[in-house]
Amino acid sequence: MKQKDSRQMKAHKKKEISLVDQYLNASCFNKISDSTYQSLLSYESKADPIERKLITRIKEQVRHGKVVLSS
Repeated sequence: MKQKDSRQMKAHKKKEISLVDQYLNASCFNKISDSTYQSLLSYESKADPIERKLITRIKEQVRHGKVVLSS
């Protein structure tokens, strides 16, 4: 049972790290690929509250033109 919990935590952490990486990349380089942006939007409903905050921040930056979508 503990091994299963450990695997679930690692999988969750990997998603979280990936989301944090995407947020940092978008913030630092002021761009995000359209496919990454769409996958963030589709993941939003499953995200935990902190992940949702990061996604919301990226959406705001895109809406205000601080981050541009690239193809």
